[in-house]
Amino acid sequence: MYIILKRSRQVRYQGATYLSGIREKKKISSFELNQVARAEIKSSRKWLYRVGGVAALVIPLMYIITGVIVVRGYSAGPFPTSVAEWFAVFQDDWLTGLFYLGFADIIITVASGLMSLALYFALRRVNWTCMIIAIPFVFVGIAVYLTSNTAFTMLSLSSQYAASSVAQRAMFLAAGQATIAITEGTGGLLGMALVWVASLMMSAVMLRSKIFSKVTAWVGIPAFLLLLASIPFGGYTNMTPRGPVLTAIIYVLNYGGGLLSMVWYILVGLRLLKLGRLEGNIRLESTV
Repeated sequence: MYIILKRSRQVRYQGATYLSGIREKKKISSFELNQVARAEIKSSRKWLYRVGGVAALVIPLMYIITGVIVVRGYSAGPFPTSVAEWFAVFQDDWLTGLFYLGFADIIITVASGLMSLALYFALRRVNWTCMIIAIPFVFVGIAVYLTSNTAFTMLSLSSQYAASSVAQRAMFLAAGQATIAITEGTGGLLGMALVWVASLMMSAVMLRSKIFSKVTAWVGIPAFLLLLASIPFGGYTNMTPRGPVLTAIIYVLNYGGGLLSMVWYILVGLRLLKLGRLEGNIRLESTV
C-alpha cells in the first residue's frame, strides 16, 4: 500500500511539473510573439521614416528647379498679365507655364504630407496633442490646394485655344479668365497656409524633442512665420500689379521664409533618413 501511494505521488508530481513546463513555454512563446510584433511595427516605421526623409529633401529640390525655370522665363519675356499672354506662354513652353502656376507646389504639398506622417510618429510621444492637430491641418491643406491649383486646366485650355477657330476663341478666353481668377483667389493660399501652420506646430514640438536638434526647430519657426505673414500680401499666386514698397515686402517675406524653410526641410529630411536606419537596427536586434 505504501508503495502504491508513493508511486501515485510521483505521478502527480511529474504531471504537475509537465503542466508547469507547458505553461512556461506558453509564456515564453507569447513574450517572443510580442517582441516580434513590436519589431515588425518598428520595421514598418523604418520605411515610413525613409519615405518621409526623401519627401522632405524633394521639397527644396523643387524650390531650386522652380527658381531656375522662373528666372529663365523672366529672361525670355515679361510675366504674363492677360489670358492671351498666358496661352502664349503655354504654347511656347508648357513647362514654364506649369511652374508659373504652381506645378512645383503640387509636388511640395504632397511631399509635405508624406514628411508629416513620418514626423507624427517621430514626435507624437513629445506632444501628442499638437501632432494630432497638425496632421489634419496638413491633409486638409493638401486637399484645398490641389482643388484650387489651375496649372493643368490652363494647359488644356491653351491647347484648345490654339486649335480653335476665331469664333470659338472668345469662349476659351472667357474660360481662361475664370481660371486665372481661381488662381488669384484665396483657395490656394488657404491650402498652403494650413500646411505652413502644421509645419510651424511641428517645429515648436521639436524644441522639446531629443530626436531633432534645437537648430532645426529654430530654423523652422521663423521660416513658417515669414511664409504665413506673406499671405495677406497675396503670397505666391497673386499676379496683380504692385508698388515697389509692397513688392519689396513680399520678396522679403517670400524669399526669407522660402530660404529658411529649404534649410528646415533639408535638416528634417536628413534626420528622418537617419531614423530609418536606426529603426532597421532595432528590428535586427529584436529578432536575434
